[in-house]
Amino acid sequence: MSVTAAGAMRLEAGHDRAGGRSVLATVRRHRALILGATLLFPVVFYLVLMGLLVARFGHLPNYVTPYDWFGNVWRIVVGTGSISDVLKIAMDEWLLEIGFLNYAYGRGVSEWSLLIIPHKVAIVMAIGALIGFNFALIADQAPDTSFLRQQIRSIRCGLLTSVGALAASLTSITLYWVICHSGPTWVVSLAILGVDLSAAFLIEPLGVALSLAGMAILILSALLTIYESQSALHFGQVKNKTAKIKEAAPC
Repeated sequence: MSVTAAGAMRLEAGHDRAGGRSVLATVRRHRALILGATLLFPVVFYLVLMGLLVARFGHLPNYVTPYDWFGNVWRIVVGTGSISDVLKIAMDEWLLEIGFLNYAYGRGVSEWSLLIIPHKVAIVMAIGALIGFNFALIADQAPDTSFLRQQIRSIRCGLLTSVGALAASLTSITLYWVICHSGPTWVVSLAILGVDLSAAFLIEPLGVALSLAGMAILILSALLTIYESQSALHFGQVKNKTAKIKEAAPC
């Protein structure tokens, strides 16, 4: 092995270690941004859903019903023998219901509602964390690249983050509409927006794939930003060191 090859390998390993340290430093510097996105994105998400319901049906919610989520999950754990069944049943347990009761039918019928389900909230928080991480990477991108390249990188990150967040969060929507008798599901939102019911329920099995694709896009956006930023940051240093190594005689 020549000195040049050995030196190049050492430079590459050093580059990888420096890249890892740089990402951790970015997380530390922008932890408030990432934490804020993690906590605020679910709030914005559910406010938008509520706004969608109010705009679609023309009236504000008139009831809020909390549920004993912890107690219900405990009863499921105690009363169910299979762990897989416990997970399936517990994931459908509600924490909070906000909706509209139509009193034109006796004691009232829930015409529509927004359900807060803990595991869906956890997914939305994870999406918010990835959004914050992508924004933190853009805020910390290498300053020695050209202005045009920085703008292109920022636009690309923004587009990928938007598409990924939309795809991943779409299947976390838990709306209920009395016309759709299958319960709260993301396809109900499509029906509320005017999509034909048969078409909406036809694409329901694609929900998991759509959610995973959205998460993958968010992660891909972050990886691309890390790679390009680290490459730009270390390009000059690697070039100078490689030139010095080539002057040495081969072993």
